[in-house]
Parts: sequence; C-alpha cells; structure tokens
Amino acid sequence: MKTKDKIRAILVATSLMVLGRTQGQVSVPSNTGGPTDYVGWDSGTLQSLDIKHKGNYPIDFYTADRFRARINEAVQYSFLNNFTNIPADGFMLITPSDHFFNFNPKGPFSRLHLAEGEGDNAQAFGYRLWQRNGVTFTGNGDQAYIGQKYKGNDNTDFVVQWSTAPSSFQLL
Repeated sequence: MKTKDKIRAILVATSLMVLGRTQGQVSVPSNTGGPTDYVGWDSGTLQSLDIKHKGNYPIDFYTADRFRARINEAVQYSFLNNFTNIPADGFMLITPSDHFFNFNPKGPFSRLHLAEGEGDNAQAFGYRLWQRNGVTFTGNGDQAYIGQKYKGNDNTDFVVQWSTAPSSFQLL
C-alpha cells in the first residue's frame, strides 16, 4: 500500500511539472484572438496578429537560441560617431550574432540596419544625423547607408554613402 502511495505521489508531482512546462502565454483559453490578445489568432479572424508588449523595451528575435534581430523601443542614443542625443525609436537591426552589442551605441543606426558577422560589425565612422529613413550596412570595419536625406521644405535627396576607413569617407 505504501508503495502505491509513493508511486501515486510521484505521478502527481511529475504531471504537475509537465503541465507547468507546457503552459503557454495565452491570454484566453481558446487562443482565438481579440483586441486584448497578444499571442495568436485563429484562421477565421480578420484582424492582424500583434507582437507587442506595453513596456518601453526592445523586441528581440532569436533562432537556434542565437540573437538574430531587434526592434528598438523609444530610445535615444547618447553618442554615435561624435553626434549626441540621437533618436532611434523603432529602428531595426538584423545580424547573425549578438556581437554587435559589444560596441556603442548598442542598437541599430537607421530604420533598418544590417550588420554582418563578428569583428567590427558596428562601424560608426561615416554615420551622419540625417541617416534615418534608409538602410545602414556595417561589417568588416566598413559602413554604408542607402536612403533619404531630408533637407526641409519638401526637399529630399536620395543618398548612397559608404566609408571604408576614417580617411576615405565617400558621399554620392
């Protein structure tokens, strides 16, 4: 009888641990979606899937337990290539590793920032304050930007810019 009680207690404890680990972060039991649901929708809904949280924190993405991408929160960088107080709200970084965060600022430089691999993949030299609405490329100690340069009064230039070393900054 005591053996059955021990086995029963072990089974109950194991079941509780398994159930606790399989608990999803769903705001409704059926996970069919609605205005306050944040995890998913069923196929019959006509509303979009919202990936969000209400805190002022970035949203990070991982695959194979490795960092892959970040969307900034409402943030201002204190310093980037001799410029100060740079607004970077909603900027997105895509990179194959979190090595990018070993450099300052610890986030993307423009609306979309593609940073390659290891080494100096956060090259700030060449960055300018107007590099906001475009794509920044960094890797191998180099930096480039393709995008718009707003000059005010409905006056906008399309810019292709790259820098390979502090002495060879280029602007087209």
